[in-house]
Amino acid sequence: MNKKILIIVLVLLILGLAGGVYYWKYKKPAEIQVAPETQAVNELQDITESVTEGVVEGSAVPSLGDTTTGANPLENVQDTNPYNKTNPFSNKINPFE
Repeated sequence: MNKKILIIVLVLLILGLAGGVYYWKYKKPAEIQVAPETQAVNELQDITESVTEGVVEGSAVPSLGDTTTGANPLENVQDTNPYNKTNPFSNKINPFE
C-alpha cells in the first residue's frame, strides 16, 4: 500500500513540475498595467510638486538652492574652545633644527 501512495505522489509531483515548466516557458507576456496604488502615488507626487513650486515661487524665503546671500550667521561668534591654546611646547625652540 505504501508503494502505491509513493508512486501516486511522485507522478503528481512530476506532472506538477512539467505543468509549471510548460506554463513558465510558453506563457504570453502580460500587458504592463500600472497598479492602482502606483497610479495614486504618481498623482500625489505630481500634486506635491506643483504645490511646492507654487510655494517656493511665491515666498520671500530663499530655498536651499539659492546662494545669492553670502551672510555667515556664525561669523562674529566668540571662540569658546578651552583647548585652543593648551600646547605648552608651542613657544619652545627645537634645539635640533
